[in-house]
Amino acid sequence: MYSEAAKPLVFDDYGPKYNDLPMEILVKIFGYLTAADRLAAGTTCKRWLEATQYQQFVNDICLNFYKTHFSDSCSPVCNLLASTRTFQNIVFSQVEFHETEQFFTCFGENILELTFKACDIRERTFNSILMLVPNLRALRVEGCRELLMSGRLFDSVKQDDLAQALQNLTTLSLAYNRYLSDALFKRIVSLTPNLVNLDLSGCPISFHKGLYRKFYPIQLDDASESVLTFHYISQFLERQADKLKTVNFSLTLIDGDSLEMLAGFKNLRLDTLDLNSCDQLTNSGITALAQQQTSLQHLDFSKSVRFTDSCLHKICLNLTNLKSLNLRRCRALTDLGIKELVNLPKLQALDISECESITGQGIINGIASKPSSILLELYVSALNLCESSVIKIAETFPSLRVLDLSYCFHSISDLCLQMIFKNLIWLRHLNLDYCDKISDSAMTGVGMLSKVRDYEENGMTLPKLASASYQNADEIEPVPSGSSRVFGAGSPEEPFKISIRSKAEQEIVNDAMRKRAMMEICQQNQLVKDEVGSGFSINRLKGLRVLRLSQCNKLSDISLMYAFKLNELKEISLAKCQQISIVGIRSLVQNCPSLEVVDLSECHNINDKAIELIAVHLRRLQTLSLDRCFQLSDFSLDYIAIHCKTLRTLDVRGCRNMCAEPSLRLVNIPTLRTVHMSKPGPYMGEPGYFVKKPPPPPMPKRI
Repeated sequence: MYSEAAKPLVFDDYGPKYNDLPMEILVKIFGYLTAADRLAAGTTCKRWLEATQYQQFVNDICLNFYKTHFSDSCSPVCNLLASTRTFQNIVFSQVEFHETEQFFTCFGENILELTFKACDIRERTFNSILMLVPNLRALRVEGCRELLMSGRLFDSVKQDDLAQALQNLTTLSLAYNRYLSDALFKRIVSLTPNLVNLDLSGCPISFHKGLYRKFYPIQLDDASESVLTFHYISQFLERQADKLKTVNFSLTLIDGDSLEMLAGFKNLRLDTLDLNSCDQLTNSGITALAQQQTSLQHLDFSKSVRFTDSCLHKICLNLTNLKSLNLRRCRALTDLGIKELVNLPKLQALDISECESITGQGIINGIASKPSSILLELYVSALNLCESSVIKIAETFPSLRVLDLSYCFHSISDLCLQMIFKNLIWLRHLNLDYCDKISDSAMTGVGMLSKVRDYEENGMTLPKLASASYQNADEIEPVPSGSSRVFGAGSPEEPFKISIRSKAEQEIVNDAMRKRAMMEICQQNQLVKDEVGSGFSINRLKGLRVLRLSQCNKLSDISLMYAFKLNELKEISLAKCQQISIVGIRSLVQNCPSLEVVDLSECHNINDKAIELIAVHLRRLQTLSLDRCFQLSDFSLDYIAIHCKTLRTLDVRGCRNMCAEPSLRLVNIPTLRTVHMSKPGPYMGEPGYFVKKPPPPPMPKRI
């Protein structure tokens, strides 16, 4: 609906102007847009800006302070104080605080969520901030070492006044705080009686009872100021059981006994439980959780090495209300356990990536054994899949919004991609990183219709069909009239000629021939435009927003020229795609104007002119990765400095022809926060890279 950002609309004098539409209609239209699209639409005119400030849209906007000094008397805080806008969600990341009273006095009543990540903030300043936000709903204090180091937080403030200010708090995160103790935890939770969500991930919690005897030799009411134990945490969980819905113990040493105790608390009915990277879990604890917490809807056991097929069987048998299940890198899982996933009828998101014992046959016999329109997100990265399983996924789950097939080296072929484009038209996120078998034919659909029909009608076996498709792709080598051509060994024209090329050199020649043949077909017959005899192009995915194609070496400018017309595409990764050049970039920036994240790392054919096209046309660009693009020079930095007014992150590491301090040429970009650059000095392969060692000092002479 809004294809090009920050571009003023041209209104027709013979019809009604868009800025004269009733506000109710504008708000209704903007409700279909994403938060980034609404922000871009708000730059069109004052009335559209007013529409984007409605209460239902303000909740999606986050005010982020990153690596800055927060003071009422200096920028950017002094500029915000002159604004009439309100902010409900504020995040402070690595911020040093000074004067804060004026800012929080002005905006404190409207603030609902506050996040402090690795900030340098004093206890007195933190207490004064909390006193000025009476409607706070969520508080996250993550990795703030200096704030909790003394152990005296909230000790010098009136408890009744602070409890009154935090009475509406429902979400509390104390993640990654190494100085959190029993005394601090007890003091904090005593001020928040209405907690619903608790996050203690990454905290040094002791679950071993031997530590209790050391610090609590007898039952005392005074909590320890030295250690954080599960003893006081369990007391709070039991006391708050009737209200708690979400608990996060990721990256802790929680064991089977503690999990069994947690699951057995009376009146505890959890909706979400995160146990990411918990290596001490046992089968008995997971079984008790599955049997007693039957109301669970979101469960995360990713990177838990002791999670087995038996555990998954108990979960699928008892937790039939699960909506999301994360089992990434649970390497003990096999096809035997994956088959049980079909017993979860409400499952909407599933992540089984990096489980090396799971094969494509387990997918076919398990979750893909019957059609489902409920599943919306599927992550099967780095699995030992087969072409049959990928096609089965495309045919079984037509409602998928997110599909991650990255690092499936041998299973993603052109035919698989055609079936994805045909069936999964609602995709919003498609990850094909390191699927290096896909080619321009799959992206454009040229010459693929007959292969798709052969599979659907004749039932041709997939291995034969895949090998035939690649054989035919290699045979597409038309020779223009009047041109000379060098043939490889064994070609029909010169059967006795011996090629002296290496295997890598021959592959480069074959790729060039295929690219030339595809270009001639597209130009002469216009198959993509007229869709005569062509298969299914990626253009069918009209709502695609994220596309990752790193290391897909067979893709060339042809795909960008004839297949990429995606107005809603926000993020694209073409890293290590060596056949991408300025020709393809020109078409990409014209046909995908909404791009915000572009990754062209190690694309060695990208030059300064390509960066100029990106900087001029992509007005919403926020992240640009140009790692090891050797042709780029300081001209690229100048183009970025002039045109990229919304850029936040730039990666120019390994760009050897750029100056040693590229950030100095980008000082006029107000939004730029991070510039990744290499250290000055000679690069690999350049003269002076190997510095000679100084000679050893001479031996002392004998007197």
